[in-house]
Amino acid sequence: MANASTVGFGLRAVMTVGNTPATSGQSEYLVQTAPGVGLYKGDPASIQDSSGDQGYAQDASFTLTDDGGAGGAAWANNADALLTGVLNGFFYIDSTGKPTFANSVPAGTTTSVNYNTGSDNITAFVIDNPNQEYVVKADDAITQAGFGLVTSYNINNWTASTNKDGQSIATLDITSPASTKMFSLVRSANDPENKDLSVAGANVIVTISKASALYN
Repeated sequence: MANASTVGFGLRAVMTVGNTPATSGQSEYLVQTAPGVGLYKGDPASIQDSSGDQGYAQDASFTLTDDGGAGGAAWANNADALLTGVLNGFFYIDSTGKPTFANSVPAGTTTSVNYNTGSDNITAFVIDNPNQEYVVKADDAITQAGFGLVTSYNINNWTASTNKDGQSIATLDITSPASTKMFSLVRSANDPENKDLSVAGANVIVTISKASALYN
């Protein structure tokens, strides 16, 4: 039976490990004004570690991240900035002085000073519980051997032009599992219309691999 859709929707928080309720907690991280690479709700986040903007949050789904590292399908936990969690929206004062809540921060977005903080930095809300689970759409068939902690998977590369209303439409890259990648497969999401693991498009539950999480 084919799945109803193969279109991705990024990572959506569901339960936590152990099938316990999630608190929906998120933390605030700073993003520099006019980021070189955009940031989108539903994408994995990391902290820049090798550029002039060291310490700021970045989107880890793009082929090249803001700190010059690899992102998306090429990301590796032994070479690139470890993941803090998943982006869940942003707040900033726009260039006209308007307070703005948004699903995304396109590359080059300029901001004004927030007089409550004295800074023009952008606030990113990140779901950073290391035990958080997420539902994501797989881009290929999955065998039972793909579940568990032995191998893990990256989010696919994507470009800013393919977002949906500022939200990620990234999918899970099933084709090249490795121990150095982002997410461990936990189980099927058991979505009645998208649970056929033998073809692309199944919705599955993942969690950030312990070896790939900055806070584990």
